[in-house]
Amino acid sequence: MYHRSVSNRFYATTDSIYSNSSLTRIHSVTDTDIAETENSKHSLVQLMRQHQNQTGWILLVAPAHIPDKDWAEQYQLSMHNVLMVHHKQIQDLTSTIEQALKSPSCKVVINFAPQLNKQQLNECRKLALANDTWFYQCEAMQQEQLTH
Repeated sequence: MYHRSVSNRFYATTDSIYSNSSLTRIHSVTDTDIAETENSKHSLVQLMRQHQNQTGWILLVAPAHIPDKDWAEQYQLSMHNVLMVHHKQIQDLTSTIEQALKSPSCKVVINFAPQLNKQQLNECRKLALANDTWFYQCEAMQQEQLTH
Protein backbone atom coordinates (compact mmCIF):
# COMPACT_ATOMS: atom_id res chain seq x y z
CA MET A 1 0.00 0.00 0.00
CA TYR A 2 2.75 2.45 0.87
CA HIS A 3 5.02 1.52 -2.00
CA ARG A 4 2.54 1.29 -4.84
CA SER A 5 3.85 2.40 -8.16
CA VAL A 6 2.67 5.63 -9.68
CA SER A 7 1.83 5.64 -13.36
CA ASN A 8 3.76 7.73 -15.85
CA ARG A 9 0.50 9.60 -16.49
CA PHE A 10 0.71 11.05 -12.95
CA TYR A 11 4.23 12.33 -13.64
CA ALA A 12 3.16 13.83 -16.97
CA THR A 13 0.24 15.60 -15.27
CA THR A 14 2.41 16.88 -12.44
CA ASP A 15 5.07 17.93 -14.91
CA SER A 16 2.69 19.98 -17.04
CA ILE A 17 0.90 21.57 -14.11
CA TYR A 18 4.01 22.78 -12.32
CA SER A 19 6.25 23.64 -15.26
CA ASN A 20 3.76 25.27 -17.60
CA SER A 21 2.61 28.65 -16.35
CA SER A 22 -0.28 28.67 -18.81
CA LEU A 23 -2.00 25.96 -16.75
CA THR A 24 -1.15 27.32 -13.33
CA ARG A 25 -0.56 30.97 -12.58
CA ILE A 26 1.16 31.82 -9.35
CA HIS A 27 0.97 35.47 -8.40
CA SER A 28 3.41 37.17 -6.10
CA VAL A 29 1.37 38.79 -3.36
CA THR A 30 4.47 40.24 -1.74
CA ASP A 31 4.81 42.81 -4.54
CA THR A 32 3.58 46.19 -3.37
CA ASP A 33 2.60 47.48 -6.80
CA ILE A 34 -0.78 46.03 -7.80
CA ALA A 35 -0.07 46.37 -11.52
CA GLU A 36 3.19 44.52 -11.06
CA THR A 37 1.41 41.80 -9.07
CA GLU A 38 -1.06 41.22 -11.89
CA ASN A 39 1.79 40.66 -14.33
CA SER A 40 4.01 38.50 -12.11
CA LYS A 41 3.08 34.97 -13.11
CA HIS A 42 5.37 32.09 -12.33
CA SER A 43 5.40 28.33 -12.52
CA LEU A 44 6.32 26.27 -9.48
CA VAL A 45 9.57 25.28 -11.20
CA GLN A 46 10.55 28.94 -11.58
CA LEU A 47 9.74 29.69 -7.94
CA MET A 48 11.63 26.65 -6.66
CA ARG A 49 14.70 27.66 -8.66
CA GLN A 50 14.43 31.25 -7.48
CA HIS A 51 14.16 30.37 -3.79
CA GLN A 52 15.93 27.01 -3.37
CA ASN A 53 19.16 28.57 -2.11
CA GLN A 54 17.51 30.74 0.54
CA THR A 55 17.87 29.77 4.16
CA GLY A 56 14.50 28.64 5.46
CA TRP A 57 11.56 26.51 4.43
CA ILE A 58 9.53 26.71 1.25
CA LEU A 59 5.99 25.82 2.28
CA LEU A 60 3.49 24.49 -0.24
CA VAL A 61 -0.04 24.88 1.10
CA ALA A 62 -2.58 22.36 -0.26
CA PRO A 63 -0.91 21.47 -3.58
CA ALA A 64 -3.24 19.48 -5.85
CA HIS A 65 -0.38 17.37 -7.19
CA ILE A 66 2.47 16.50 -4.87
CA PRO A 67 5.91 17.23 -6.33
CA ASP A 68 8.17 14.25 -5.68
CA LYS A 69 11.83 13.31 -5.93
CA ASP A 70 11.67 12.25 -9.59
CA TRP A 71 9.96 15.51 -10.57
CA ALA A 72 12.56 17.51 -8.64
CA GLU A 73 15.44 15.61 -10.24
CA GLN A 74 13.99 16.19 -13.71
CA TYR A 75 14.27 19.96 -13.13
CA GLN A 76 17.41 19.76 -10.99
CA LEU A 77 15.60 21.11 -7.95
CA SER A 78 16.34 20.42 -4.33
CA MET A 79 13.45 19.33 -2.11
CA HIS A 80 15.49 19.37 1.10
CA ASN A 81 13.93 22.63 2.30
CA VAL A 82 10.37 22.06 1.04
CA LEU A 83 7.45 21.34 3.37
CA MET A 84 3.89 20.54 2.33
CA VAL A 85 0.65 21.01 4.20
CA HIS A 86 -2.00 18.82 2.60
CA HIS A 87 -5.53 20.10 2.11
CA LYS A 88 -7.01 17.58 4.55
CA GLN A 89 -4.63 18.79 7.29
CA ILE A 90 -5.95 22.36 7.13
CA GLN A 91 -8.81 23.36 9.40
CA ASP A 92 -8.50 27.13 8.91
CA LEU A 93 -6.67 28.20 5.76
CA THR A 94 -6.16 31.81 6.78
CA SER A 95 -4.64 30.99 10.17
CA THR A 96 -2.43 28.30 8.60
CA ILE A 97 -1.02 30.80 6.11
CA GLU A 98 -0.67 33.55 8.73
CA GLN A 99 1.17 31.18 11.08
CA ALA A 100 3.57 30.24 8.27
CA LEU A 101 4.15 33.88 7.35
CA LYS A 102 4.95 34.71 10.99
CA SER A 103 7.37 31.80 11.37
CA PRO A 104 11.03 32.88 11.33
CA SER A 105 12.05 29.59 9.72
CA CYS A 106 9.64 29.85 6.77
CA LYS A 107 10.88 32.07 3.93
CA VAL A 108 8.46 31.22 1.10
CA VAL A 109 4.75 30.35 1.29
CA ILE A 110 2.94 29.20 -1.85
CA ASN A 111 -0.80 28.76 -1.43
CA PHE A 112 -2.51 26.33 -3.81
CA ALA A 113 -5.81 26.32 -1.89
CA PRO A 114 -8.74 28.31 -3.29
CA GLN A 115 -7.98 31.98 -3.42
CA LEU A 116 -8.31 34.13 -0.37
CA ASN A 117 -10.49 37.21 -0.58
CA LYS A 118 -8.91 40.66 -1.11
CA GLN A 119 -8.87 41.52 2.58
CA GLN A 120 -7.19 38.20 3.48
CA LEU A 121 -4.65 38.63 0.67
CA ASN A 122 -3.88 42.15 1.88
CA GLU A 123 -3.32 40.90 5.45
CA CYS A 124 -1.07 38.12 4.16
CA ARG A 125 0.87 40.63 2.05
CA LYS A 126 1.42 42.83 5.11
CA LEU A 127 2.55 39.87 7.20
CA ALA A 128 4.90 38.70 4.45
CA LEU A 129 6.48 42.14 4.15
CA ALA A 130 6.77 42.57 7.92
CA ASN A 131 8.42 39.15 8.34
CA ASP A 132 10.64 39.23 5.23
CA THR A 133 8.79 36.26 3.72
CA TRP A 134 7.70 35.65 0.13
CA PHE A 135 4.00 34.85 -0.35
CA TYR A 136 2.49 33.52 -3.57
CA GLN A 137 -1.13 32.71 -4.41
CA CYS A 138 -1.67 29.98 -6.99
CA GLU A 139 -4.59 30.35 -9.34
CA ALA A 140 -5.56 27.18 -11.16
CA MET A 141 -6.56 27.90 -14.71
CA GLN A 142 -9.66 26.22 -16.00
CA GLN A 143 -8.74 24.27 -19.07
CA GLU A 144 -10.91 24.71 -22.10
CA GLN A 145 -13.28 21.85 -22.69
CA LEU A 146 -13.02 20.29 -26.12
CA THR A 147 -16.29 19.50 -27.87
CA HIS A 148 -16.48 16.52 -30.15
